[in-house]
Amino acid sequence: MHAKCRSKLPAILFSCLAAGCGWAALSAGHAGTAEPPAARPVAAPPKVAPVGERKPDQDALREAIGSFAEAFEKGDAKAVAAHWTANGEYIADDGTTIRGRAELEKDYADAFGKGNRQTLEVEVESVRFPSRDNAVVEGHFKLRRAKTGEFVASRCSFLFAREDGKWLIAIARESPGDGLTVRDLEWLIGTWEAKREGTVVSTKYEWTTNKTFVRCNISIAQDGKTLTGMQMIGKMPSTGGLHAWTFEDSGGIGDADITRDGKKWMFAARGSTADGRVLTATNIMTPVDADSFLWHAVERTLDGEPVPDQSPIKVNRVKATK
Repeated sequence: MHAKCRSKLPAILFSCLAAGCGWAALSAGHAGTAEPPAARPVAAPPKVAPVGERKPDQDALREAIGSFAEAFEKGDAKAVAAHWTANGEYIADDGTTIRGRAELEKDYADAFGKGNRQTLEVEVESVRFPSRDNAVVEGHFKLRRAKTGEFVASRCSFLFAREDGKWLIAIARESPGDGLTVRDLEWLIGTWEAKREGTVVSTKYEWTTNKTFVRCNISIAQDGKTLTGMQMIGKMPSTGGLHAWTFEDSGGIGDADITRDGKKWMFAARGSTADGRVLTATNIMTPVDADSFLWHAVERTLDGEPVPDQSPIKVNRVKATK
């Protein structure tokens, strides 16, 4: 190992500084075409209906969406399709359209039959009523594959119609994606911890207002000393790509471009320590399941000289105590 990297703590700080994704301190997924219909980003939704506006209908719509998600998680194609009108439509991001409850049931059955258990949450962002018996609901799908831990967050849009007093989906639409979004990293939200050779790294990820950025607080404890820092993850307006900015309270600064290769999240990172040393690395985060991921730092350099790769580290979610 390079002489400047003998101390374990600076070695880990190197990763913290140069890495690009909060857990980058030591240190989610796209649905395949064979999966059931999910949504992709569309234009920003209109404002949600005021709380007092048709509240019973808003509550009924949220209940219908919750029921839809529950049937989806159970893998019950018939129950999922029952949430559509008889001639309801699903429009995929490539323009493919599935029409009619019977065809929808068949499509879901084919997807569920592959044995890919998934969890689904639908986050409602806006509700509006263009007429007495129609409603437009916009929000986000949060889909996680239980087997692989892959996470997909995407925009969704529904047109609901009320028939015989029941709100049913008339049209569900997804639109072409525009690349990775901050929402794709929602699986990181929460508190994480990893331990190695007496060093404990803790990170806490949380949304900023309007979920524009993910903010992460970092704490690294070793030999009675604690170093802290923070990170912001967001979309770079000039390029449209995901980016991360890391700031150590000791004065070090780093940033990274974020991309994805299948399950792996890649952070092309660079930074500078408080004393001016230049760091680079490719940091890799690979989800294992909903509560753990592997972090691996490769292609590391310090002041232009190669530094050995770090072996994979398992990072675990810290579950809230009741």
